[in-house]
Amino acid sequence: MTTSSPNVDVQLDLVSEIQVLLQNLGQGKIRGVAYDTAWVARLAHRYPGNGFEECIEWLRQNQYDDGTWGASLLHYHDRFASTLAAIVALKEVGNKVEDERRVKRGENALWKLVGKLGRDDSDTVGFPIISASLSEDAVDLGMNIPRPPVRYAAAYRKKVQSMLAQTQRDWRMNALSFSLEGLWRAIGESDQVLEANHSVASSPAATAAYLFEHPDEGALDYLQSIKEPDGSIPGLAPVDIFEIVWSLSHLFMTGILDPDHPAIRRNLDYLWEHWSPITGAHFSTYFRIHDLDMTSASFILLRWAGYPAQGDVFEYFEMDDHFCTYREESNPSPAAHLRLLLALQSCPEHPKQQIWVQKALNAIQRFDENGSYWWDKWHSSPYYVSNLAIRALSQTARDFAKTRLNWIIKTQNDDGGWGYLDQSTIEETAYCIEALLLWHNQIESIDSTILGNAINFLRFHSYEQEYT
Repeated sequence: MTTSSPNVDVQLDLVSEIQVLLQNLGQGKIRGVAYDTAWVARLAHRYPGNGFEECIEWLRQNQYDDGTWGASLLHYHDRFASTLAAIVALKEVGNKVEDERRVKRGENALWKLVGKLGRDDSDTVGFPIISASLSEDAVDLGMNIPRPPVRYAAAYRKKVQSMLAQTQRDWRMNALSFSLEGLWRAIGESDQVLEANHSVASSPAATAAYLFEHPDEGALDYLQSIKEPDGSIPGLAPVDIFEIVWSLSHLFMTGILDPDHPAIRRNLDYLWEHWSPITGAHFSTYFRIHDLDMTSASFILLRWAGYPAQGDVFEYFEMDDHFCTYREESNPSPAAHLRLLLALQSCPEHPKQQIWVQKALNAIQRFDENGSYWWDKWHSSPYYVSNLAIRALSQTARDFAKTRLNWIIKTQNDDGGWGYLDQSTIEETAYCIEALLLWHNQIESIDSTILGNAINFLRFHSYEQEYT
């Protein structure tokens, strides 16, 4: 009788998991979060009998000991917005004596959080408008809460005023739509808001807020369909295109993908079906704002698989001295520039390729504030950006890439993993392993102890599901 080795068993398990992943790509589901759950909970009294009472109960069960709500990995803006949304919901629709105590603990927690917001490298999406709206709701309900400082307040104010000044408003074509819960009082009867699936920009929170004053059966059905069995609501749904691009992009790095494999070709065809030769790609079928990060990642996959995607698409995102992630953004993204540099390697024949490469390099050099890593507004961990940097710069700006490599090596935790928010996570560790292996295989060797400890951490924690 023979038995397989543990390594063989692990490899077979991985192959099986990858096959299942490829078959299920495109469903676009993510876990529930406190912030959106709180907004949907506020529908319980407005639309009784639709199951939104379960959202209230989820909030009751998921307050932390310090009185806050939010992701388990501490990001102060997330905790502030989630806690503020939760206490507004419980004050508005809660009906238990214990809810008053939960609200009071949440109020007290906000006063402790507000002074720590400056410690975050970036805000959460739409923080200026959603914090202002929720603060107004809280005050109307008689709560005593602090008003948080906000970054880029002037830029947000300008965008909002410009949109509100229009007589015919199509929110679907404006990035503000994803945070429209912050402007729900301003939505007019003639405004174009809902997508074909009756969501507001694939945002459950924005959809719930729209329903405050605009009843719509389709929007109710959308929220019911995405509610998790435990009563929680995801932060966005669906994320079908994002899920396909994100998963295939990381598998593509391993060299194991065959574009003619039926499951892979099916997903690539789906990307091509939703590709625009002018504006590229977006993260969801029901969110119309095309962005540079998704466009660049999709472009790499499509070109690799033989689809006729053309480099002209990047002209849409070109600005005077940088590239925008999407039009009207408040501040540029280093990650989007690095992803663009990777994509430009796939179209060396384009007449503007070298011009764009230099513009992107100049931009990320300007964004380099500390000489070791970039943070990015689209991700709470700079290890994500460092991963992109090593992949994008290892051939064109190797000395620059080495500074990011050094930061990764020097910040490995004693458990072998990496984590920017106080503890190691499998996602951040995987980013670092990807980058280190690329450097090890293509540039120069990495200390085997560093790689071995990292891989052991990943093996030990491989079934944990906490992401940054």
